[in-house]
Amino acid sequence: MDVDPEIIGFFAGGLSSALFIPQIIKIFKEKSAEEISLLTCIIGIVSAGLWLWYGIIQEHISMIVTNSIACIATTVLLVFKMIYNRGKN
Repeated sequence: MDVDPEIIGFFAGGLSSALFIPQIIKIFKEKSAEEISLLTCIIGIVSAGLWLWYGIIQEHISMIVTNSIACIATTVLLVFKMIYNRGKN
């Protein structure tokens, strides 16, 4: 049985992107992002952005879609970090 590598890419990338969703929900509900590292957010955005760029160059739709989602999710984490830390300073 042959499996299309793009299907594996969508599954793997989807899981990696979904990793951020529970954290985003938790932060939104608690209105606190103290436990989130600013450096982690920045590294996540840069990493997903580079993987996205690589996916575009290689024309891998799974990398493009999943890393676009990862960029957005990590950016949301960063924005929440900035919003909820603003009131604490």
